[in-house]
Amino acid sequence: MKLCRASGWNQLTTDWERLLDHDPQGCFAVAVNEEIIATVTTTCYGRDLAWIGMMLVHEEYRRQGIAVALIATCLDHLRSRDIRCIKLDATPAGKLVYSQLGFQDEWAFHRWKRDGDSESKPLDGDRGATNGQWNQPLDLTAFGVDRRQWIKRLAAHSHTVNLQDGSGMIREGHLASYIGPMVAATPSTATQMISKLLAKTSRTTFWDVPQPNQHAVTLARDNGFLPVRDLTRMWTGRQLIPCDLSLQYALSDPGTG
Repeated sequence: MKLCRASGWNQLTTDWERLLDHDPQGCFAVAVNEEIIATVTTTCYGRDLAWIGMMLVHEEYRRQGIAVALIATCLDHLRSRDIRCIKLDATPAGKLVYSQLGFQDEWAFHRWKRDGDSESKPLDGDRGATNGQWNQPLDLTAFGVDRRQWIKRLAAHSHTVNLQDGSGMIREGHLASYIGPMVAATPSTATQMISKLLAKTSRTTFWDVPQPNQHAVTLARDNGFLPVRDLTRMWTGRQLIPCDLSLQYALSDPGTG
């Protein structure tokens, strides 16, 4: 967490613990004098798809090849598990490194931000609260693979809104509340869900919106969000696992898709 805070990341301890619990053999770190100075994680969704995330190197140790070595370690690990498709979400600074390691662009997106009350309390009510079951069939079509185990882990630390043809979450972060994932069959459902989710917090809020989903982009703008960060979804492997972005209104986060 010391490294996380120094880099200005939004993650909480629970975010790291969730990743370690999900795939303890797929998370890697570099330590100097017993102090962690770099991290990276992998998240597998069966053998079809895996994600590389939490790529973080302490400022004093950057440009020394550590990031490349950690990504290569992840690739070796995932290929040993015969994963068909490996994805990650790259910042502009990281994109060149990933391209050199064989990753290709899939699509671009932005992190959107809405400023809130810096003195406001964390999300209202009990985390883990739901009103029904996550729409697994819709999520499978939207994301492209079965991620129900990951959704279950996220739900334990999130507020979940479920409607007849859509599901969404909002959870707490260090700097801001975070919306996602969110899947919806129609723009009308997405509009209803985002209203219910935003009603849970008055804090500054982040929302990672798939750029190709113009309904989602319009919804973010209409709710007072502005784009503040550019990212690119990239992939490598034997076969690209497609998703249906018309159904995806928010990512789960750039570290896990």
